[in-house]
Amino acid sequence: MPSTRTRSQAAIDFPRRKSARLPAKSHRAAGTPDATNVSADATANPCAVRLAPCPAAPLSPRSPVLPLSPRKRLGDDNLCNVPCVPTCSPSKCSRKENRGRRLLFGEQPVPVSPEKLGEPALSPRRQGQETPRSSEQARERARLFRQEGSRFQEAKRLLHTAVPECLLARERETSEIKRFLREHVCAGRPGSLYISGAPGTGKTACVSRVLQDCQGELASSKTVVLNCMSLSSSQGVFAAVASQLGLQPRAPARELARQLEQQLTAKGPMVLLVLDELDQLDSKGQDVLYTVFEWPWLPGSRLVLVGMANALDLTERGLARLQARPGCRPRLLPFAPYTREQLVAILQERLRQVAGDPVLDGSAVQFCARKVSAVSGDARKALDICRRAVELVERDARSQTVLKPLPPAPCPAGAAAGPPGRAGLPQVARVLAEVYGERMAPGGSAAHDSFPLQQKLLLCSLLLLARHLGAKEVTLGKLHDTYSKVCRRQRLAAAGQAECLALAALLEARGVLELKRAKDARLAKVSLKLQPRELEQTLQDAALVGSVLAQGLP
Repeated sequence: MPSTRTRSQAAIDFPRRKSARLPAKSHRAAGTPDATNVSADATANPCAVRLAPCPAAPLSPRSPVLPLSPRKRLGDDNLCNVPCVPTCSPSKCSRKENRGRRLLFGEQPVPVSPEKLGEPALSPRRQGQETPRSSEQARERARLFRQEGSRFQEAKRLLHTAVPECLLARERETSEIKRFLREHVCAGRPGSLYISGAPGTGKTACVSRVLQDCQGELASSKTVVLNCMSLSSSQGVFAAVASQLGLQPRAPARELARQLEQQLTAKGPMVLLVLDELDQLDSKGQDVLYTVFEWPWLPGSRLVLVGMANALDLTERGLARLQARPGCRPRLLPFAPYTREQLVAILQERLRQVAGDPVLDGSAVQFCARKVSAVSGDARKALDICRRAVELVERDARSQTVLKPLPPAPCPAGAAAGPPGRAGLPQVARVLAEVYGERMAPGGSAAHDSFPLQQKLLLCSLLLLARHLGAKEVTLGKLHDTYSKVCRRQRLAAAGQAECLALAALLEARGVLELKRAKDARLAKVSLKLQPRELEQTLQDAALVGSVLAQGLP
């Protein structure tokens, strides 16, 4: 087949290896007189060309366009001709100065500042994001924030609701419990004690502290502590107590009650049974409560019962059969709500343990104690409000220290803002407004305050049930059904079951009604704390109350 290539066209000798092209290119750039001979020699003996020394050449001119990746740059563009690479990035220059900048032979690198010797060099991408502050300022800022954060963390830890080391304003009640335990448990005499009081009055804390203090005296007896809120049903108390005493809890409830009676009347050490939230054992006919309260009075019994609940008249109103038998009446120990002075003493005792400057103003403590004592006297509520106020100040201090200073927050009328890093009246007033409503803020007046419409309708429904059924307590499920019918009759949207429970909790916080919670929300008991006349005056809406009561039960 004839060749299509013309004889006058010369053949081009391409190098067989890539490494043979680089020296030839370097020679051409340096002005080698005969590049063709070099290429031919490289083709004939590539090893000789690679091992031949390359004469020193001046720096090549800067290429107008460089590859994006530094690994693809060749020659002095990748600093291969620089004898000593600087240990950190050079000093910043303008773009015009950096555009033609090149390190020459004999030029010394830029000296490193003493502050950056121990720090790693920043990448070229991060050089434009450096802050003007030095590392010393950053370390000082972090140190100050750690000090402030430790103070706040310590204050929040001390403002907990667990059992403290020392119980203030409950010395009389503590001594009464100790005397009862010594007269019955230590002396081997059965008996029962019923402790009543509103939530947050220190019932559980006092009993827990007494049990810890008298642990040595009660070592010879068997102590069983049970919270009835953890039970699935009222009859579950028999299985829980039986498992603590070493019996088989899988038998039926009646069989377990019979076994417990035999166990408690047999010979052995005294048994101290502490039942918290005793009103959760409420059942049809009160059979469970009667059985538990009658255990200490069985012939040969060795049980000492200590019960705690929120209801003040549980044994008198709900357990009338105990009043008919004088020997079965339990000893009563009521816990009164905390006063303003007692709440101030409790809060100051907790905050006094924080090292350094105080984190809560004295005026803020007084204000919180006065508001909480006027509503419920709940110490746990006061501790939660103060802890929440400290959390607000901690968040502001973190934002001011790490990010930037914040503008001063507007203070309510008549309230002075506390020093930086300290909770004052503005923070406490803000938390009180979130918990109790705007009427608890400084300058608010309860006389001119009005209930929201949904709370008014719920109270009217409860008043309607109390008037027509004659019952002091109703379940939340029945109250919600009546409330839904009243809203439908008034052509208003009704809240759901969960929202109704939240409304009842808000009304309980305002001291209008009492809510006894249960495992099932519909079985929670709701009762009025005010008389019907007082409730009608409190609602300040005679037209709505009159229309709901006049129409009767739906």
